[in-house]
Amino acid sequence: MTQPSNDKRKPAVERLASPAIAHSLERSQIAKYHTKGGHGFTAEDANHLADVFRGRRAEIIGINNEANGADRIVDGLRIQSKYYQTAAKTVASAFASESGLYRYAQQVLEVPKDQYDACVELMRKRIAAGKVPGFDNPADAEKLIHKGTVTYKQAKNIARAGNIDSLVFDAKSQAVTSSYVLAISFTITFAHDYWHSRHVGDAAKTAANRSFLASGTALVTGVVSAQVLRSRAAAVGVATVRRGVKTVSRSSIGRGAVQRIASGSLGRAVYGAAAVNHVSKLLRTNAVAATVATVATAGPDFYKAALDRSISWKQFTKNLSVNGVGIAAGSAGWLSGSAIGAAVGSAIPIVGTAAGGIAGGLLGAFGIGTAGSAAAKALADRVVDDDSQTMLRLMQDEVQSLAFEYMLSEPEIETLVKEVSVTVTPEWLRQIYKEANGLEDDETTRRCLRKALRPSFDALTKARPKVTLPTETELSSFLSDVVNLAIE
Repeated sequence: MTQPSNDKRKPAVERLASPAIAHSLERSQIAKYHTKGGHGFTAEDANHLADVFRGRRAEIIGINNEANGADRIVDGLRIQSKYYQTAAKTVASAFASESGLYRYAQQVLEVPKDQYDACVELMRKRIAAGKVPGFDNPADAEKLIHKGTVTYKQAKNIARAGNIDSLVFDAKSQAVTSSYVLAISFTITFAHDYWHSRHVGDAAKTAANRSFLASGTALVTGVVSAQVLRSRAAAVGVATVRRGVKTVSRSSIGRGAVQRIASGSLGRAVYGAAAVNHVSKLLRTNAVAATVATVATAGPDFYKAALDRSISWKQFTKNLSVNGVGIAAGSAGWLSGSAIGAAVGSAIPIVGTAAGGIAGGLLGAFGIGTAGSAAAKALADRVVDDDSQTMLRLMQDEVQSLAFEYMLSEPEIETLVKEVSVTVTPEWLRQIYKEANGLEDDETTRRCLRKALRPSFDALTKARPKVTLPTETELSSFLSDVVNLAIE
């Protein structure tokens, strides 16, 4: 009798969370948050996120470091973000120190939400003084000043870990990524279950449960990872990883691989030092996200082992190891898949580098993550048996003993097998494990299994037809017939 659970053949959709989070984080400016003036980058990201939630066509373009170039473009409007401690310093930063003229032609100035009114008044004075080329009416100041969605203090807080503003910002930004994970997980799980069951309702229910779990894991992983990446230690990690990436990129093969990974992540061609820097940050972020995801996925098992006591610590350690390998393999799969996808996409004009990188990353994370998890599970099974395997062996012994005691017929045994196959689920086994207080004593476990199985055997015996013994006359007649047959 085998465990009637489909868990082993479920697609490992949870493997998508870690690399998807790492990919989204590195497309932000989080690596600069810890630097001097990092609140300026958080202001750009926070205002960009607000525009995305409003349904606007928003893009951050300031990362190309173009002199006096726009930081963001929103619905075609070119925006220069300036966040300083006072309104006077914020406005002054937009004017050249030598000529005193406005530096950002064809761009509006995005300022802290709490400085907006003061900045408008200061811009009026600059226009009146002839310091803004193309503008001579002070009333046009409102056209040049754009109110940000966060205050100066909020931007400062978002740049640091461990406060409400940064946590709220991370939750909002990671909600976008986790929604992608939810949609992809639902699609994969629904298709997989429908192919096996051919039942739309059951497949939809299973897909909903697993996709919400994967999405929740992605949200928690994203928020915690973003908080960790704001630390100085994360910056040190980049420097350490960069040395390794530089060493790899010295060869032509390594240099090509680094450039492809960077292109797949950013959705555009990247070369030289820019590729090395991005891949270094990407590897660091993947390592952080993978570690956080492993801990997050271990949460339910930790509860079962420490508080509910429905699994053993041996089982907890085994699950943690298998999940960790699967998540790490998923991250590696995303990196390699996005590199290959970007290379293929760049060669096909309709697809493009960005779309090819994302598609390749998803396929790589899912495929290699699943394979890595399966390989880890197979290796772990050779070393440590699952709690369920141990209990199933004990259960098979008790079923055989009870079948003998109840004198089950072959049809009854077939009925029993069908019923037990439905009853014995992972949850059922965990409950028995809990009642038996672990697997330290086989006899205790056997008694708990017997107690749980007896109702099925009792039901079979109650369904048997009532036996009525023959009367003396009937028995005498029967024996006479037997004797007569023997004589003949």
